Amino acid sequence: MSFRYRILPVLLFVAMFSPTRVLAEPHIATQPYGAVIDDVTGETKTYGQLIVHRAFDVQLEDTIKQVPIFSIQYPGLHFKEGMGNMPNHAEARAKCIAERLAAAWSLLDHGGELIISHDDWKEWHLPGTAAPEYASSPDAYPAIYVRSDSVLAEPLRIMTIYPEDEESYPWITNTQELAEYIVSLIRSHYLLFWKMEPDIHQYEQLEIDRTREGKIFKEVAIRALEMAELLGLEQFNEEILKDALARIALPQRERLYRMATTAPNDWE
Repeated sequence: MSFRYRILPVLLFVAMFSPTRVLAEPHIATQPYGAVIDDVTGETKTYGQLIVHRAFDVQLEDTIKQVPIFSIQYPGLHFKEGMGNMPNHAEARAKCIAERLAAAWSLLDHGGELIISHDDWKEWHLPGTAAPEYASSPDAYPAIYVRSDSVLAEPLRIMTIYPEDEESYPWITNTQELAEYIVSLIRSHYLLFWKMEPDIHQYEQLEIDRTREGKIFKEVAIRALEMAELLGLEQFNEEILKDALARIALPQRERLYRMATTAPNDWE
């Protein structure tokens, strides 16, 4: 079954259970960024794409940026030739990832589970002499899926991790490790920015909370809960979370932003 037909029941499911979010603008968006900047000329040498929250931003030293979830620089195996180093060279792949991630978060709301498996392109090729001629198939790569037995017969692939992706993340040594890191980011951002979870213990269970920089998700949640308590609320909402992001210290805001492009050096 193609992605087109596998995603249809997901969209119907989201439409049934999240009508206000479906009618609004997508809560996840894409944005180009300068991944590698020449220190001498200030020229952007490498562009990438950020998967970001549309509703949340942070004030950095001299600019306001949307809160990023993770980044990609590689446009994938099948992309328009001749794009070179243009800012939108990875835009098509980033858009597909953002769409699937938005569906995945709605599935997580209803018992879905993030898993890492493999993406073997050979499984999709028709066998036999009557089949079209295919280019040589790539090896199977690790891929991030959301599994929801109540909605989908097969897991929904969010993204595949290629060796070129791993090369753009400092401190990451292989594609499997990068898949695990991105899954940890997805879980953390889902818990804080989508679910707005008030139980601090759940943030302490996150794999990323084992790193120094990764504790930022718990710190932001604590700040938001403090404001919610002052207002007599048991749980924070979107406006309170925005206020918490504005009140945390600049180094904390920078940590939150930086983790989308650079894994903590104590990530294991």
